[in-house]
Amino acid sequence: MKTLAVCFLACAFLTAIPAFAEQPEYTVFRTTDGITINGILDEADWAAAPSVGDFQFPWWTAGEKEQTEAKMLWDGTFLYLSFKCSDKHIWADHYDTNSATCLDDCAEIFWNPNPSAGKGYNMFEMSCIGNLLSVCNDLKKPILENKILPPHMAQTIRGSVNNDSDEDTGWILEIAIRFEDYTKLSSGATPKDGDMWRVGLNRCGGKTNEQFSQWSPSMTEKPNFHAPDDFGKIVFSMKKVR
Repeated sequence: MKTLAVCFLACAFLTAIPAFAEQPEYTVFRTTDGITINGILDEADWAAAPSVGDFQFPWWTAGEKEQTEAKMLWDGTFLYLSFKCSDKHIWADHYDTNSATCLDDCAEIFWNPNPSAGKGYNMFEMSCIGNLLSVCNDLKKPILENKILPPHMAQTIRGSVNNDSDEDTGWILEIAIRFEDYTKLSSGATPKDGDMWRVGLNRCGGKTNEQFSQWSPSMTEKPNFHAPDDFGKIVFSMKKVR
């Protein structure tokens, strides 16, 4: 049976569990020539941007650990995010907006743009076919009552979807998050040099070889991405990526 603990259907916060001792930190550099959201990642800026590093598999028991390469950039309007996901068996069968996309092959960003104000966070759960859940978990009312605008997003598939008779290569998501569109937890202002957000980057779902991996591991006994104390840190830099 699929594990629902990682998505909004079972978003339970575990108390009395210590935060991860050393959350990873990533510097987000400015774009030089700009980004076109087309799911291809062929810009020189993406080539120059560093990866956040290998995703970790904190609850792994069996199966192939299929890696995810995530990168971020920004400009005066958007935070840009890319996921390049290795996947030999791509699967998705949820097509309705704000449905259980976390059960499909899915990548996620959970972000808190104002850590000093609390532990609430915005969340995008984005499937390999471009369907998504876009909500805010403000820790005050049910998630589905807190819908937020979807990002600009495009995806590409390197293989076939829902066909386990062949072997695929993977899929790519490219996202642009407009700062001013998200004001439930902050003012929506463009970050300043040195500003820090808390961010969780996750990978989950799929029918074959289901795995749960993260950039910054949750210190929970069972798969649960909803652990804001364990989110990593991203720091915005005015330095251009190249």
